[in-house]
Amino acid sequence: MKRSVLRRAAAALAAVLALTALPMAALADSDTTAEPPAPVAPADTAVLPGVLISRSDMTDLPAGQETEITVSFQNLGDAALHKPVAAFTPSEGISLSGGASSFLLEDIPGGGTGTVKVKVRAADTASGAQTLGVELRYAYGEDPTAQNGVSSDRLTIPVAAKPAAAAPLVLIGRSDISSPISPNEVFNLDITFKNTGSVTVTGAAATIAPSESLSLLNASSTFPVPDIAPGKTSTISIRLQGAKEITSVAQSLSVDLRFTYNSAGTPTAGSAGDKVNIPAKAAAAAGSSEAPVPNIVVSKFDYGGKPVPAGGDFPLSFTFENTGSTRVENIVATVDGGECFTVSGGTNTAHYKDLAPGKTQTQQLPMQAVPTCKSGAQGITVSFKYEYVDNGKRTPVTADIRLSVPVSQPDRFQINAPVSAGMPQAGSESEITLSYVNKGRADIGNLEASLVGEGFESPASVQYLGNVTAGSSGNIGFAFTPEQAGELKLTVKITYEEADMQAQTKEFPLTLQVEEALPEVDFSEDLPEEQPGLPGWLPAIPIALAAVAAGVVLFLRLRKRKAEAAALGGDSWSWQPDDPDTGTGGEE
Repeated sequence: MKRSVLRRAAAALAAVLALTALPMAALADSDTTAEPPAPVAPADTAVLPGVLISRSDMTDLPAGQETEITVSFQNLGDAALHKPVAAFTPSEGISLSGGASSFLLEDIPGGGTGTVKVKVRAADTASGAQTLGVELRYAYGEDPTAQNGVSSDRLTIPVAAKPAAAAPLVLIGRSDISSPISPNEVFNLDITFKNTGSVTVTGAAATIAPSESLSLLNASSTFPVPDIAPGKTSTISIRLQGAKEITSVAQSLSVDLRFTYNSAGTPTAGSAGDKVNIPAKAAAAAGSSEAPVPNIVVSKFDYGGKPVPAGGDFPLSFTFENTGSTRVENIVATVDGGECFTVSGGTNTAHYKDLAPGKTQTQQLPMQAVPTCKSGAQGITVSFKYEYVDNGKRTPVTADIRLSVPVSQPDRFQINAPVSAGMPQAGSESEITLSYVNKGRADIGNLEASLVGEGFESPASVQYLGNVTAGSSGNIGFAFTPEQAGELKLTVKITYEEADMQAQTKEFPLTLQVEEALPEVDFSEDLPEEQPGLPGWLPAIPIALAAVAAGVVLFLRLRKRKAEAAALGGDSWSWQPDDPDTGTGGEE
């Protein structure tokens, strides 16, 4: 009975092994490399052509002028462009001349080029890189599958700004007066305006305000002044009358001139003012036996006629006059240059024994403008100490007269040539640097740097650096990326305003040799695609089942031998297989 059960278990195990082998064989015979069905090719359609938009070469367009450029449209595709229309949109600083902003071109075949010429005008106040937006609309493909396409780009239009002009310095003077003005005297006087600047003075008007002992006989106190070209002089004539009683010999006219001038294409307001001295004869008070106090005035002076450079020497001469009716004696004249001027050799004091009424005396001395003097009109004070005798009484008198002399600071702003950091490579960012130092005594204003050229990209091609104080230094850096290898021509443009408010521009051309970009190394490998197959654990199943079956059979045989040995009266049994000669160990 036990043997029958064991046989049945062995048969069941063999059936399980057979059933397991069937799916494994089916999986082994299946085609695991079957390819998916080929996609169905779409119907033929026209591909959108690429259009390359460019312009002809041009130099910087001066502000306020116009130029003609040629805009090209290159068809990079195979399909022709039908009825192309080019539309232009200029930026704020430029405009199109001619009144039209859209143009119809002839059809552009595949690989061909169409062109259109436009006139571009820069505004008077424009500067830097302006842009011209370009849009090309067209149809491509053949009916009935024709489609519409659009290509657009922005072209750079470089504009050179008009240089900013400093406010012109206008010197105010008068015609000569032969003798001091008497009470009730009516006289004509010419007021002169000399333009010492570099731009024309336009739309000028002068307002005249006389002192208390003078009367202006003209119908208006404001007079139009003709335009004054640089270095030229304009004149207006006025009519004056002395008062019945002139209380002081030092009379004057306050002159206020207001005008406009052109600075970088923009009308700018300017002004100038001065006090014109008028010598007069003071009348003695009624019933008084005392003579009027004699006065000394400076009737004219000269400093060379041109603005004095800071640190430079110049000759100063002035003529003073006794405008009183009494002789003056023991005259001491002292010249005080203040913070800007000093006597260049010699003394600033001169002594004169006496000066008769109505007579003049001229004094000359060498002067120097100190290096730290600021630009513009600076003052020199001439002080007089003298005495006069009236009815046996000696009386001391003092008088201070202020002279005005224009001063200019020299431009000592130094900019070193730009240098490139290594050999630039196409497509890689590189850097250009340059240093500057202000060696002058005055500040530099509105420093601006720009990188100009083609064939590169820069995140900040225009940099505003502001003011540079005297004695300070700094560096300017431009990051740029060349577009292609070869020779790259760049220009670093520096603009600033010197101490006299004159705009200055310095340009540094730079030629760089751009290397080819290094090839990129791909560290990835093309690995073969893993094909679907049998799971790794599936072959182990029949092996495990076979091992279990072998163990069961061995166990049953051992039990059988042990039972036979016990039946023969012994309990010994052997691991050896049954001996066919003895006939023991066989199955019934």
